[in-house]
Amino acid sequence: MAGEKHKNKTTWEKGKSGNPGGRSPKVGPNGETLAQLARAHTADAVKTLAEIMGAVINEPKDRITAAVALLDRGWGKPKEAIDVEARVEGGLGLPVIQILRYDDPPGPTH
Repeated sequence: MAGEKHKNKTTWEKGKSGNPGGRSPKVGPNGETLAQLARAHTADAVKTLAEIMGAVINEPKDRITAAVALLDRGWGKPKEAIDVEARVEGGLGLPVIQILRYDDPPGPTH
């Protein structure tokens, strides 16, 4: 921290932000957010992904990546099932948490 002799009118008080409002979410020329600017190109992006996916001259990995991107955006990413078990052990009273991750949700398979 700055000592007394280093303080001036631009030195912030301890615990105070120099920009309390944070960065403005508006980035476009007309005050659009980044998300709004990106969404304006949605139709072109989907068309490009569909062209990459359908062009047999493209590498299979590129076609798969494009297909997955289309599916994720159209239907959402697959859900991950997580089973959490917590218990208190010992004299500290701290929970011991065990997290199990499944690649496929539990239940009947097709």
